[in-house]
Amino acid sequence: MNSKNRIDRLSSILMRLSKGDKLSTPKLSKEFKVTNKIIQTDFKEYLLPLFDNEKTIYYDYSLKAYVAKNNFLTKSFLSAEELSIIAILKSKSKDKYSDPTLSKKVDILFEKYKDALSHSIYSLSDIEKIDRFKDEIIQIHHAIRGKKIIECVYRNKNRKLYPLKIKSFDGFWYLICYDTEYKDIRKYHLNSINNITELEDRYDFDTAIIEKFDNAINAYFKPKLTPIRVELFLDNHVSKYFERKPISKNQRIIKRYEDNSCDIELSVTDFMEIIPTIQRFIPHIGVIEPQELRETIKEKIQTYLKNFN
Repeated sequence: MNSKNRIDRLSSILMRLSKGDKLSTPKLSKEFKVTNKIIQTDFKEYLLPLFDNEKTIYYDYSLKAYVAKNNFLTKSFLSAEELSIIAILKSKSKDKYSDPTLSKKVDILFEKYKDALSHSIYSLSDIEKIDRFKDEIIQIHHAIRGKKIIECVYRNKNRKLYPLKIKSFDGFWYLICYDTEYKDIRKYHLNSINNITELEDRYDFDTAIIEKFDNAINAYFKPKLTPIRVELFLDNHVSKYFERKPISKNQRIIKRYEDNSCDIELSVTDFMEIIPTIQRFIPHIGVIEPQELRETIKEKIQTYLKNFN
């Protein structure tokens, strides 16, 4: 490796961070035989902007070193060298001597490149295919990163939105957004959004509300409602599936039995978040609490037996 070559140096740093190394500026400066200022530039102007607000790489003040999410490179379709090249391109595009529009075009090109790499996975999975609206996804993603307000048409109506998050629910792609007309958070099917225009106006929104959607099970999630604790019994036929793929990020096992069955708890904001899952796994799953959810499931079973027995 040529430590004087920025691509080689950035690639090495990315690979080490991905493996869990904690890298301080003095340590890297000594290893690569370059100044502290060059290492600081590597991070501030190249590596940190590469991931924007994703906090993939960040400075830990308690350790006085740069750290990163473990194995983040394994979750990317790009190699360390490819990411390093893109980081340099993104930085150079912001140079004061560059065309004023170059930076935005490079960012869009980067997103299209990542989308092209992942397209084969989209087409092979059971998630809704993005072929018909992949350009809209890239536009919206760019607006989210820049916290830019957008104007668009959704279901034949003009909308002005704060685009907050793109998320898949039950295999369909949705935009989590704040609709300025309704003054409320809405979930809009991405395939129904078109004629997108990114405005110069930026928005400011409570990030804590956006982060709540990480716990959403499906599109019935309602961020403004108080979460409801749900406790379920899973027999040994299905418990392993719920351990491999939890229903939500807040799921946890509260009791395990000798036959590998278990009790789990999680929270929902609406019973319809969890009802489809319960119905899917009957008779291997049971509602312990709340009582209201137990009664709702019983009513649905009785209705089914009445109509189809």
